[in-house]
Amino acid sequence: MKPSITAYITRVLHILPGCFFAVILAGLLSLSPISLNAAYSLQHKTNNLAVYAEEPIPGNMIIGLNKLDERIDELQSTISIYINEPAVIYIAKNNTSYQRLALGKAKIVEFSDAFYSGMDASIYIRPAVEIRESFSNTLLHEYIHWYLEKIFSHAPLWFHEGMATHFSGQMGFERYLYFLQQSFLGRSSDLFRMSYSYPDKQEDWQIFYLSSSMAVRFMNENKAQEWKHFWDMVASITRNGDKAAFNDVFGVAYRSNLYDFHIQFATYVKRLRYQYLFWGINSILALLLPVVLIIGHRIKRKRMAMLPDFPELEEDDGEDFG
Repeated sequence: MKPSITAYITRVLHILPGCFFAVILAGLLSLSPISLNAAYSLQHKTNNLAVYAEEPIPGNMIIGLNKLDERIDELQSTISIYINEPAVIYIAKNNTSYQRLALGKAKIVEFSDAFYSGMDASIYIRPAVEIRESFSNTLLHEYIHWYLEKIFSHAPLWFHEGMATHFSGQMGFERYLYFLQQSFLGRSSDLFRMSYSYPDKQEDWQIFYLSSSMAVRFMNENKAQEWKHFWDMVASITRNGDKAAFNDVFGVAYRSNLYDFHIQFATYVKRLRYQYLFWGINSILALLLPVVLIIGHRIKRKRMAMLPDFPELEEDDGEDFG
């Protein structure tokens, strides 16, 4: 009698060394994207996106994806680097499907609305109803990760997250204020140490994203000439069919290494938070000034009303002198 499949597998697992079994298990897990073909099918395609889902995509989402495609065209035009292939996107049906897709990924993926997997160069996102922010901005954020992977080799994590957060429109004014508030409390990310790994503590993730976005803004707005030189070099390398080595291109364009850049950025943030504090105090004073004037006027009227009434003096007719 032939042994059952279960018995056979059990016997093999007893024979295999632990490390060898781990290698086989990792290999099996790496095949998981292939199994997606059975559940997910192509539901929509644009110039820049190939969208797969378990069921047909509603019309309003298709409209949103087409508008996102236009934003991607604008991004590529701004940077002057064009990728002539669509990014593959998988839209999960529900939270269970998303968690299945996120299995084996980094811890931060479990709590995110979407993620980009470099292993299979694909983007995975929750259903729109479960997205806490804008579905379009979230998807553009992940697309930028895919885009940067196409043109750079070994780009630091802070640059990835900074570009994605900044150019997807996720850095609103309230987040600037939060970043400055946290920097006053001594909470800001060491970008040099966080070049290739996320912070260990979940409460530090948001400040890492904000610090990364501010660093890209510093690269762009405070060093505009270097920023242009940087992207011109990357575009030239991309046109030749190669990926740009981030550290090399950065060093030539900014005439600095990443550690020295981190020191410059830390100095910039320190100066910026005092500027915002000064502007904030002046703004508060400007808002309070009319209130202070109104209160002062009312106090004056109350004091005038409390004064006693004195009889009016009669006019003297005067006397004639000869």
